[in-house]
Amino acid sequence: MTAAPDDWSHYALYADRLRVQGPDQPATVTTLWALLHGGLTDLPAPEGAGAAVGEPSDLPDGVAPEDVHLEGDHDELLAGLLVAAVDFQGRQVARYGPDAPETLRATLGLAHAMAAADQYEGQRDDALVLAQDAREGIDEWAVRSPETIGARDQEVARILHHWILDLLGEDPTY
Repeated sequence: MTAAPDDWSHYALYADRLRVQGPDQPATVTTLWALLHGGLTDLPAPEGAGAAVGEPSDLPDGVAPEDVHLEGDHDELLAGLLVAAVDFQGRQVARYGPDAPETLRATLGLAHAMAAADQYEGQRDDALVLAQDAREGIDEWAVRSPETIGARDQEVARILHHWILDLLGEDPTY
């Protein structure tokens, strides 16, 4: 994802599909997958990154490999999406730092992948934290330096944040 994501067709399509079809639709998820994989081919892997991304050693504290479950019609797509989202977000952090707009966009993609995959107990709660933090960061950038935020960024952040809240049975407060 570039500094001007509105010029990148997959990002525009992803934002449109989020708005029209919703985050849980296979076409939206597939578009996110294409967006992430396009970004991964454009970015070099950070030092020390390799085949271990997405393996059980990367599970959150307190989550054992036997606690991870994959079930459903699109489990392989979601598993691949999650691995790509973790990798892409890590590369964005390494390249731009944790609070840059490019990283915040990648964090929203990771939150989307985590909430959609829902592979372990509490994964959607973790996705909510990421989505909320990224949304707040994007809103701050929109005020502080509006040229760094594309027209769709705040909408994407709001849609994903509200969707994850809905998955958790919570009402959005903003």
